Order: sequence, then structure tokens, then C-alpha cells
Amino acid sequence: MKKKFIIANWKLNGSKELLNNLLIPMVDFVNINKITSTLIIVPPFVYLDRAYNIVMNTNIMIGAQNVDIHSSGAYTGEISIAMLNDINVKYVMIGHSERRLYHKENDLLIAKKFYIIKSYKLIPIFCIGETEQDYKSHMTKKICQQQIDVIFNSIGEHAFHNTIIAYEPIWAIGSGKIPSIAFIQDVCIFITSYILNKQKTSKKSFFIQYGGSIDENNIKELCTISGIDGFLIGSASLSISRFLKILNVVSHS
Repeated sequence: MKKKFIIANWKLNGSKELLNNLLIPMVDFVNINKITSTLIIVPPFVYLDRAYNIVMNTNIMIGAQNVDIHSSGAYTGEISIAMLNDINVKYVMIGHSERRLYHKENDLLIAKKFYIIKSYKLIPIFCIGETEQDYKSHMTKKICQQQIDVIFNSIGEHAFHNTIIAYEPIWAIGSGKIPSIAFIQDVCIFITSYILNKQKTSKKSFFIQYGGSIDENNIKELCTISGIDGFLIGSASLSISRFLKILNVVSHS
């Protein structure tokens, strides 16, 4: 397995104590075991700067869970890409199903966020995936294609250069259920082939993740999937013992 990206999405969880309990031993583990995978920790906004100060000078990077489409102005409560850039955030997550569902973010808004992230030369973590109804109706590939096409139509054929694309079946997130290994592999290969075809090239310049109920019990099997470049991990990343088990398996697969 080549070098992987491992992304920890903390969602609406965190405290100064949790930050220290998770990140300090994580830094020690990475240094002692010479872990080469790139870790991206995505905490809530209020802990971004503190998290960066703990992991600086390591290969652990910091990402944000969201960004506004405006650079500045009278937009109370929002966080701009300029602010994220100013505090050394390198990755920004957009399109997560929880943002789409609970905050009514549509594909066009997500495309605007994608564009502004790129304009600052930061790296989008672009989440796509289908509902359980879509899955049962065999619509997975069509839904992923539609979500990808909005980005292509808005930004152009080079949109996905140096981008992380996280395939997360919405019905699998937090459910403890995952699709079969063959299904995940088929979808990820489809996403890669579709983007390369639209880009009119055979050279891959983006990264494909799988996310959705990843834990220390299924990670070994998930590591057998060809065509993916890493994993987007939710609740299991909030336990240092569980997360280090996952990291150890990925690093030795």
C-alpha cells in the first residue's frame, strides 16, 4: 500500500482536554513509529489554532470542517478562507452529508466553496455519496457523477487537481454498516475513471478516500481495497486507543 491520507473528522466534539489527550499521544506515536501516512485532523473551528500549535513541525496537518463563500464582510458567525489560511489550515472539508442535510447546502453552494478554497491554494476535501434509497435503487454512481459534474461545470476540467474526494455512503455514516468491499472498490474506481475521462488524461492528480463507519475492527479489510488513497474517519478518531489501532493497521498494510 502506498502512502495514505488519514483524515479525522471530529465533527461537533472537542475541548482543550480532549485536544491534549488526542493530539499529544498522536504526535508521540507518529514520531516513535515513523508513520509516513499523512494525518489530517479536522477539529471544530475554535480549536484549529490550538491544534496547529500542538502538531506543528510534524507530518500531522490541520483541516477545517467548513468555510464561507465570502472573503470578508457583514456575515455574522461565518469563517472565511482568508482566516483559515492565516492560521495555517491546509485542508477544508466541504459537501459533507451533514452539511447538505442539516444546513441545506446544495451542489451549487458547495461548488462556490470549492472555488474559493482553490483560489487560496488550499486543498478541498470534497465529500460525495448516496442515500440509502439511492443505494437500494442502484443510483450510487449516478449520484456521485452528478455531484462531481457540478464542480466540473463551475470550475473547469482541471478542478480536481490536488483535491481529496471522499466517497461516503450517507447511510453508512455512524450506522456501523458499510457496503461490501467489492462495492466500495467498484464505486471508487468509477469515480477515478470518470474524473480522468472528463480531464482527458490518464494521469491521476487527485486522491480518493473512503469514509463511513470505519473502525478498528473493519480497517484491515478496508485496506485491501485497491484504487483508494486513504480513509475519512469519524467517531473512532475521538478515542486515542481506537484511532492509533487504525493508524497502525493502515501504516503496515
